[in-house]
Amino acid sequence: MAGVTPQPQKERPLPPLRKNLQVLRGAPSPEGVPTWTIVDPVRNKYFQIEWPVYQLVERWNAGTIESLAKVVSRDTTWRLSVEDVEDFVRFLYVNNLTDQSASGQTKDYVEQEAARRLTWWQWWLHHYLFVKIPLIRPDAFLRATLPFVAPLYSVAAAWIFGALTCVGLFIVSRQWDTFLSTFLHFFNWRGAVMYGAVLCAVKGIHELGHAYTATRFGCRVPTIGVAFMVMMPMFYSDVSDAYRLTDKRQRLAVAAAGVLAELGLAALATVLWAFLPDGTLRSLAFVVATSSWIMSLSVNLNPLMRFDGYYLLADGLGVPNLQDRAFAFGQWRLREWLFAPGAAPPEAVGASRRNMLVAFAWAVWAYRIVLFTGIAILVYRYCFKFLGIVLFLVEMLFFVCLPMWRELDLWWNRRALYASTRRFALTMASLAAGVLLLFIPWQGRVSIPAVLQSATYATVYPPAPGRIVSMNAEPGQFVREGQTLLVMESPRLGKAAKTAAIQVDLLELRTQRQAGNLEDRAQASVIRQALSAKQTELDGVIERQEQLRLRAPIAGVVADRAESLHPGRWIGTDVPVAYLVDPRRVGLVALVSVEDVRFLAPGQEARFIPDDLTRSARQARVLTIRDLDEQDLSTPYFASIYGGEVPVRKDVRGRLQAEHSVYRVEFEVLDLEEPLHQAVTGHAVVMGEHRSLAGRMWDRVTAVLIRESGF
Repeated sequence: MAGVTPQPQKERPLPPLRKNLQVLRGAPSPEGVPTWTIVDPVRNKYFQIEWPVYQLVERWNAGTIESLAKVVSRDTTWRLSVEDVEDFVRFLYVNNLTDQSASGQTKDYVEQEAARRLTWWQWWLHHYLFVKIPLIRPDAFLRATLPFVAPLYSVAAAWIFGALTCVGLFIVSRQWDTFLSTFLHFFNWRGAVMYGAVLCAVKGIHELGHAYTATRFGCRVPTIGVAFMVMMPMFYSDVSDAYRLTDKRQRLAVAAAGVLAELGLAALATVLWAFLPDGTLRSLAFVVATSSWIMSLSVNLNPLMRFDGYYLLADGLGVPNLQDRAFAFGQWRLREWLFAPGAAPPEAVGASRRNMLVAFAWAVWAYRIVLFTGIAILVYRYCFKFLGIVLFLVEMLFFVCLPMWRELDLWWNRRALYASTRRFALTMASLAAGVLLLFIPWQGRVSIPAVLQSATYATVYPPAPGRIVSMNAEPGQFVREGQTLLVMESPRLGKAAKTAAIQVDLLELRTQRQAGNLEDRAQASVIRQALSAKQTELDGVIERQEQLRLRAPIAGVVADRAESLHPGRWIGTDVPVAYLVDPRRVGLVALVSVEDVRFLAPGQEARFIPDDLTRSARQARVLTIRDLDEQDLSTPYFASIYGGEVPVRKDVRGRLQAEHSVYRVEFEVLDLEEPLHQAVTGHAVVMGEHRSLAGRMWDRVTAVLIRESGF
């Protein structure tokens, strides 16, 4: 309608900020932008803001949203819109930084709390791996006792502990075997209890290092408590008030204080171990030293978990919320790499900083997959089977599969945007090629560990302890079956033979003089029986002496022999005198897993590829496949404890037991012409039925499920 002037829009008042909020000047960002920190002392939360947002807070007395936008645009170089102010107001409402809620009613807070409240099963899913239990409020104690620990922050203390570290490491390096043998004292329940108690004390000192350093810089430490990580207890201290500190070096000092306290304790304990006598105190020093060194360097300094190393990296780079911001860059780079939609980066940072955040995010993702998979296997192994299965599925589905599913769901929702790019077509083509390679049955080879060795071999052991008299065979010498390899003597057997021979002679004398001796004639029957028994005893001793003349059980070559064998040396029954092989008869033996045995059959062609690349490959053919699995490994070359590929353990008798079912496969070697003087390890590649990779993976998964399905 002509002539009607539009009514001016009513200005909207700004919500009053909470009176107890604090706005502190912070350290500049890596790009040099000034920052401030909004401190919420009630909830112990901290919000970092940059210069543009601080201009809004500083002029909050403008009264209305529209006036604030005009004042900031007039007084600064920032051309602010009303929508920017509205976004900040919404941020304040969401984080409860205003005196009242958005509607001015308490029901908004009730609804927010209800939305944050988790059901029992949701709480359990989020906290069964990590839960904190506050125990004490140490702030007053820390401030009262700070003067007693203040000397530890001096330059002199740093030099003293540095010198102790160098001295301790030097002494341990000279007594490394002795140092490691101290650990043997803990293989009992008392040692385990002592180790646990000392470990708790060490971690308590670690947390006190954080707490005292934060207190020294004027920060408040509201709680110290215990946290359970994968059901393992550990101490923690709440030093989040360090976000108040504007000096970057002070925040780094708070983050590093726990590790430095542990390393100082480790240095002192290492030196004490070197000078203490064997006993309880030396064992305690060993526990303190090893646990402090290992935990500090391998766990606490790991930046891929939210331990001290992560906060040191975040403060060192000047990137608050490092993990979340890195994840945003990692997701952005992954989408750009796969689909190239041309989206802007999450933040305006330099190229080197952007690449660093992407690399950090991808490293954390890879580490989390390995870590959570390991934790899933751990809880499955150490809980009873039903609970283990449940926890295993929770770990894999909730912590590994769910984040992947969320990212895939986002890709699906943006499919229209991604489908218009050229990179999308390339990604889909690569994915299709990968699926084809996964499901097309192009692979028919089965590679299994194998040993090429003599089909006839023997190890010669002494039948009894004795002293070497002479040696008649050297390594590499060909010996005939029955040829003497080594002659031994046993003084005990020699004495027994001499005694038995004298007794036989006396009994024979009494037999011969019976005609003239009335007493011997009366005991003729007894003497004959005694003579027969002693003659039998003498024959047995002579036979045992003859066994000390070790002979070759087969014709072959002396391939190996115990070192330092020489005439005059005493040896026992556990010393192998010689290892004989017949180089003219060669066999190929392999062990195949239960998943791959179904793809093998007698008559299949195979190729033996030695681990020693200087040796030639050999053609072979499958002869037999054992129907029963190999429970006892008779060929040690396959054992994992000797460098083989079959996981084994030793039973109480020292025999090698395979951890999983394996089957013995024997091959006929087709093209071996030269003699074989030693065993050769390698792999037998059998040309079997063609199978797809997906089919092979499915077979392995079903085999594991069947194996683990029994309760």
